Amino acid sequence: MKQRKEFQKLLSDRKLKKTSQRALIWDLLAKSKGHPSVEELRAQLLARGHRVGLATIYRTIKIMLDSGLIRQSRIAGVTRYEPLVNQPNHLHFVCNVCSRTTEFPSPQIEALIHQLTREQDFEPRFSRYTIFGLCKTCAKKQEKAAGVNEKTRQEKTAARDALELTLAIERLGYSFYMSASKKTQDDRGRIMFRRLAAEESGHLQRLREAYRALLDEHAWLRREPARLPVSRKIARDLFPQKTLLRLQVTDKTSDIEALEMAMELERRSHQFFKDFAHRMDDSTGRKAFLEFAADEKSHLESLITEYENLTSDRRSV
Repeated sequence: MKQRKEFQKLLSDRKLKKTSQRALIWDLLAKSKGHPSVEELRAQLLARGHRVGLATIYRTIKIMLDSGLIRQSRIAGVTRYEPLVNQPNHLHFVCNVCSRTTEFPSPQIEALIHQLTREQDFEPRFSRYTIFGLCKTCAKKQEKAAGVNEKTRQEKTAARDALELTLAIERLGYSFYMSASKKTQDDRGRIMFRRLAAEESGHLQRLREAYRALLDEHAWLRREPARLPVSRKIARDLFPQKTLLRLQVTDKTSDIEALEMAMELERRSHQFFKDFAHRMDDSTGRKAFLEFAADEKSHLESLITEYENLTSDRRSV
């Protein structure tokens, strides 16, 4: 109740309207045990049956920030807020793995701050202390991961490395097709490049899902060093899109020419994955790259069929 009165007084002092929406936002923040973001505040309001727009929440947050009723923190890349009314100094424990934040009030820290600020004749407004590390849950997972046998560790790490390289290659392929679609002024060529980019985008999405699923299942992989001799330079060598754009894509590039470029890139990808797989000693990595090679070959074959049908139709006209 005291907190609500302080907020109402703030609105009165600033000659601002005492709306029910502002009261709801303040009550939610004041009673929050964590450090909600604006999006989380809105979700909580909606869950309680209150439709409050983001603009209203942002304006109310600004009022409270300017008055010193709340403070803003940047935790794990997200802007969060917490009330300062009757709020003792406390520690923030932020997990490096899951980004979970835990508060730990400390009377000893608060007493020390009072002592030091009095000695320095300094008037404190607020303070914030963040300690980064591992939460109990993630620490237990890490301990469990430490028990993973070496064979499994090698297999999962090789699969992760293979996915990372393949993602890099697919991103460059998507970037090439999108850039090419903007460069050509030929309607058929532009449509073809955009379709090819859409296919790459779909492949990218499937790879991202597989990558996330692998890391979610084996969180220890986030900290495991690379085991395969792969690098982003390999991807850039495979898809030198600046060179291709400069030498091949013009404002008159047609759909047939677009297909010819796509087939060349798919041939490169297929050959790269196939050759790389045969050079690998790791069986899991070799299997992963052979699967990628098979995917590229399948895509290449479909492009060749489309190319032959399209050129045949044009010749018969």
